[in-house]
Amino acid sequence: MIMRRFLREDAGATAVEFAMVSSAFLALVMGVCYLGLMLFNDMTLEWALTRASRLAEINKAVTQAQITQAVNGYLASSGLPNATVQYSSTLSSSGLRSATIAASFRQTFEVPMISTFDINFSSNITVPQPS
Repeated sequence: MIMRRFLREDAGATAVEFAMVSSAFLALVMGVCYLGLMLFNDMTLEWALTRASRLAEINKAVTQAQITQAVNGYLASSGLPNATVQYSSTLSSSGLRSATIAASFRQTFEVPMISTFDINFSSNITVPQPS
């Protein structure tokens, strides 16, 4: 008799349902936030390379140090770590000069109650240079 009355009782059902649904919703919200952070990092690196490529487009005598400073300066202003930057300028057989800039950096993410993981962000761009 006590067991039947216990099975019919639904006084705490709302709290139990909220606990089950809210944990899944919280995990979804955290996942979306981390995805947003990763997209921000990727697009910031793209934008840093685009800004540095403008130096190479205008001046064919630009140096590796100037390109690296331009990329890492923009990343630092966005709160991201310095990138490893590679710059090369080549002259094709048809006489056209082009510059290639590649950059990459590693970011560590710490997710609460889940392990820490590293993601490598990398990007490259090729632009024409004056001859």
